[in-house]
Amino acid sequence: MIKKIFAAFVAILAVFAGFHMVKVAHAASSVTKYVTASALHVRTGPNTKYKVITTIKKNQNVKVSQTKGSWDKVTVSGKTGWSSNKYLTTKKPAALKNPAAGLKTVGSNKQLILVTSNGYNTSYAEIRTFEKNSKGQWIPVLTTTGRIGKYGFTSNMNEGSKRSPVGKYTIGTAFGRKANPGTKWSYRKITSDDVWVDDPTSSLYNTWQSRSKTKGKWKSAENMNIPAYTYGFVINYNTKRTPYKGSAIFFHIGSGYTLGCTATSEMNVVKILKWLDPKKNPVIIQTPVQDLGRY
Repeated sequence: MIKKIFAAFVAILAVFAGFHMVKVAHAASSVTKYVTASALHVRTGPNTKYKVITTIKKNQNVKVSQTKGSWDKVTVSGKTGWSSNKYLTTKKPAALKNPAAGLKTVGSNKQLILVTSNGYNTSYAEIRTFEKNSKGQWIPVLTTTGRIGKYGFTSNMNEGSKRSPVGKYTIGTAFGRKANPGTKWSYRKITSDDVWVDDPTSSLYNTWQSRSKTKGKWKSAENMNIPAYTYGFVINYNTKRTPYKGSAIFFHIGSGYTLGCTATSEMNVVKILKWLDPKKNPVIIQTPVQDLGRY
């Protein structure tokens, strides 16, 4: 009798252990999802009030181990946090095409910086660089995330619009508050006296000037000696200096939206500066992805 009771007890324990193992296995299982937004924050908790750990880009895959309402607990590149599942899907994206391959206006260029967004009204962008090989094919070099104007792109730029201009532009002077980081491009070190004139009524509109030498020739100008300009380069927008059509359009350091420039991390800005080669006639194209066909 005792043996039967003991056997029954062991059987119950085995069943309980089995259920427990199934439960643990279920809790530990994960699902692969893909990012649908241009850029998606990963935070320390399931709420926008929590600190951002990292930012992931469109089509990047993450491992989801838990869901709380509209938030998923994700793991990516060794970091774990929470992201809005509104911008995550289990559907694997189609293989990405080389966006530079179909461009028709870059025949004379051998280096290309491509800044694209998902529509006109977002400040999030993807930044990609390409270099043309001996066969005339565009080879990807760098792909990363970036930010543009607070209100996105515009094809009708105006001073103070807080939007970034769409178009194809040449690269202007490289600059920085530190010594040349190793670029072959023309480089100018910023001083505490440097400003960029943004007064549309000034004859110096949209030019780099010395504050002390041009006093009284403009009513407003942007200070160049700021952290965002630790490294960067001028995007040659509005080179005819048409009044009120926008000024001080740069490619510089930053993680938040800009007032019209294009920004990415310091590491990426320096990489691009070192990569730029005057002999390869580089250009930058900025556009919502749906309008790439115009270029």
